Parts: sequence; C-alpha cells; structure tokens
Amino acid sequence: MLKTALAALGMLTALGPMRVSTRHAIAVSDAEDALARTYAAYAALTSYADSGTVVVQAGGFEHRYAFRTYFTRQPRNLLLDFRFVETAYTSGFKIKDDAHTVIWMEHGNLQTWDSKTQEHQTYPEDGGRQVDALKSANYGTNGVSVLVPSLIYTKAGMMSVVQATEEAAAAGTEMIGGHRCLKVMGIERWRYPSGQVTGVRPITLWIDAETYLIRKTFEDTPKGAAHGVIDRRTVTFEPQANPALEASRFSFAVPES
Repeated sequence: MLKTALAALGMLTALGPMRVSTRHAIAVSDAEDALARTYAAYAALTSYADSGTVVVQAGGFEHRYAFRTYFTRQPRNLLLDFRFVETAYTSGFKIKDDAHTVIWMEHGNLQTWDSKTQEHQTYPEDGGRQVDALKSANYGTNGVSVLVPSLIYTKAGMMSVVQATEEAAAAGTEMIGGHRCLKVMGIERWRYPSGQVTGVRPITLWIDAETYLIRKTFEDTPKGAAHGVIDRRTVTFEPQANPALEASRFSFAVPES
C-alpha cells in the first residue's frame, strides 16, 4: 500500500500545494488516494506550523504532553518544542512535570537541548547526523520528532507511524477540532531489513479533508500484549499550511544550568 501511495506522490506534488474544496475532498473514499494526497501536501509545503498534544494511556493513569512545530523550507529552519505536562491518575490525582526538549534548526544548522540531561548538542548541515538527531529524540517525544519531519523531508528516509501504516482502509469522515477529516484505519507494522516485524498494533489516522494535513493519530494497544494491558497513544494537531513565520520563531536560548 505504501509503495502505491508513494508512486502517486510525484504526480500529486507536481500539482502544487494541496488545497481543494471540502466538497471534493469528502468524495475521496480510497485510503491509498488519501494517503498519497497527504504525502504530496506535506512535500509541497513552503512553511508549516502546528500546536498539539500527546496522551499516552496505561492502566490507571495517562501521561500528557504538549508541543509546537515551526518549519520553513527556505531558509532551512525548523523548531520543535516538546513538554511533559503531567501524569493524571483515574483517582483524580495529578503529578506535574517540567521535562522539556527543544530541537531547532536555523539556516540549516540543527541543535538539540534536553532539560533533564542538560545536554546541548549541535549538528552542522554537513556531516549527515541531523536525521539521526531527530530519530534519537523519537522515544522521548513519543514519535513527534519524526512524525511531521518524515513527511516534510521526503529525502531523509525517516519512518513514522504514517509510513508504518499497512492494510489502510477508508472509514468515512469525522469532525476533529471543528474540521471534517477523512478517517483511515489500518495496522501499524515496523519492518526491518532483517525481516523482523515489531510494534504491530491497530492505528487510525484522521486527515483534514481540505488541506490533507494530519489532525490526529491513534495507536491502540499492541497485538500480543498481556491480558488487561492498556498501551494507547493519541496525538492531536492544529496544523497550518504555509503560514508566514518570523525568523525569531526558530531561535532558542539554552537556559543556564
């Protein structure tokens, strides 16, 4: 399915930024077509911004996070600000957390900072380590450090839950945050060159029916989990296609330790 969608990416990208009428978008009922339009929409962006949340549900509690993303293709700027907000228990008890991760790129030079380790790393444009830096932050950001970047930087070869979605099927439309979205359901599988397959779990994507940008992802408990185990992750986005972004958006002053 992914190969078919990517094969259509070149043709769709040639059409320019994806913005169609809602009436036309709702008519898209094929999951492969919807995903191909999504890949094309991100690849055609000249700038992008979002704010969002991550909720990770486990037995009796959930972790809550908040993030924002800014991107411009020229100059090559990127900022991801990811914060741990709190752990909330079903009893109503909450524990606040101030963990903070920032990844920012100004004119092609990437830097990272983590509040817990106080590590500040710099990755020059040359050297080929920038993609590895985004991948390294994948676990700590619950996949956010690669989800949108994997779609924007099409030549970087990054994989996110979107590219790992197989057996995709259209499941109608739903309103997410006041926006009509195409609902795509499938199975998330992470395949390695060795042939190993891991992380198999049901996944649902909600794709904005007008812009084809992703507004929500939901990963259900992995298959094979022990009886009674709950391990769900929901990521929501408020995306903006091609906003005007000031250069100051991409600067971050590392706090003094």
